[in-house]
Amino acid sequence: MNAGQRPEPVERAELLGQLPVPAERDLPAGRHALHRERLMRQIDLDTPTPAAAPAPATTPARPRIRRRLAVTVAGALVVGAAVAVASTQYGLDGGGASGSLSSTELASWTGVPTPLAASTGPGATAEKWCLDRMTDAPGAGAPATITNADLRGKIASLIVNRGGNAMLCYVASEHSGFWEAIDPAKTVPADAVTYDTGGSHGDGDETFNYAQGSVGANVKAISMQANGRTFQVTVADGRWTAWWPGATSRGGSVDMASITLADGTTRTVSGSSLYTS
Repeated sequence: MNAGQRPEPVERAELLGQLPVPAERDLPAGRHALHRERLMRQIDLDTPTPAAAPAPATTPARPRIRRRLAVTVAGALVVGAAVAVASTQYGLDGGGASGSLSSTELASWTGVPTPLAASTGPGATAEKWCLDRMTDAPGAGAPATITNADLRGKIASLIVNRGGNAMLCYVASEHSGFWEAIDPAKTVPADAVTYDTGGSHGDGDETFNYAQGSVGANVKAISMQANGRTFQVTVADGRWTAWWPGATSRGGSVDMASITLADGTTRTVSGSSLYTS
């Protein structure tokens, strides 16, 4: 083999075979751990760090929508100042009608009510209808007293008082009517008239409006104007009550009231003056 010439593979193997086999020797104590640590550190350095996941695209926050919950409690109306809102129960046998009182029943309305004896005839029928549907109403189990009972055409109106609670009830027949819990009569000055609760119920020609309030001891009679109608209201036991047919955006609001006192004097006031806070 000439100088500078690399040996062929066969020759290289023969030469390597002539070399003595190096003696095996163990690494000093602790060297294994040191090499292992270096190896693992190198692996860590050589291993690419995974790229951080891209932050999700920022989605604009959806605006919080406040839904105005329109709660209609027998169409309770607030005009000027606060008017008591009452819970309402509709006594429709079978339910589902757009109005608890029919257009024919409402058409029988009269501007002058007929006093109604609760113990006989239509009064007894109306009282039974109301009490049968008030088994779970406030004051259940307490003796009931009926006040402000009247009849306008085919529809009876009355107030059931029991256990310090009061319920306003309208009845047209065994199958139509409604009632609502109202505040007890308020103590007001002797010549005063206040509007406590009112509203409307039904749709179209089955719409009617109703209202009630408190009166002082000297108030003997009241007539009112509302929705183009003039009518007398029923005054008894510290209350006045009234209802009238017709659709209106103002519900049971009153336009004007003419008040007659015990001494015979009369004064006329705007409906808004009846509302109290």
